[in-house]
Amino acid sequence: MKRFTEKCMNNRGHGSIDNILNNGLFNKKSLIRKVHADSIVSSHLYDSNGLIRLAKYPSRETLMIHIHREETKRVVSGVKTVMSTICNGSRSYGLSAKKNGTVECILEEGPVVDLIAKREGEVQFATHDILNCASYEALQDNGPQLVIINYKQVDKLQALLAKHHCPQLELPVRENIAADKSMDVFLKLETTGGVINIDDWLHEKGPSLEVALNLRKDASCQAKTFHMEDELFGCPDEALWVTTESIKGW
Repeated sequence: MKRFTEKCMNNRGHGSIDNILNNGLFNKKSLIRKVHADSIVSSHLYDSNGLIRLAKYPSRETLMIHIHREETKRVVSGVKTVMSTICNGSRSYGLSAKKNGTVECILEEGPVVDLIAKREGEVQFATHDILNCASYEALQDNGPQLVIINYKQVDKLQALLAKHHCPQLELPVRENIAADKSMDVFLKLETTGGVINIDDWLHEKGPSLEVALNLRKDASCQAKTFHMEDELFGCPDEALWVTTESIKGW
């Protein structure tokens, strides 16, 4: 969505601020950097602070759209992305990769597990970092106009936004470093010395990964997130209008 917004708002090369909703970046500098304010702003959220700040400024002329992914699936996807990043040489994270040309890449299981436990790269910025008791309370108290959609519906979201803001834009706009998988990633098992494909390893370990590595140690109000997901994934369009009453009911 960030790339879509950049193209839709014609921000490429015009001083666009990456992930503007974090660390106080939405400030005086962002306000005066150009004459016309963007009608669409897209940003990753690193924690709940950005969401809480937005929630405190509800407006009938502003709509917040949160793109959601179930946490365990997000972690699995994040692990694959980090492993691909290591294998294609974009970033090592301190790990060594044994490569067979451009076809295969083998990583040591132990260091990979340690890396996951540190929540590096795409594994960090979890759902529970953003949706927690503090953010749910802020949303319920302030009542901003908020829609939550499943990440799989992003193409539909782009089409809807483009219709009103940039109808000339060629759709869909996509950018995902995990989408271009140039080689197969394998892990060398610590116990046997054998190798296993990362997909098979995650299929076996995925359900236990978060518990074993205590990845949700700071989570709170997860019951609300689970109830929200039940409603979201149960909706044919996988888009959910959120109200103060619905949050209270979760």
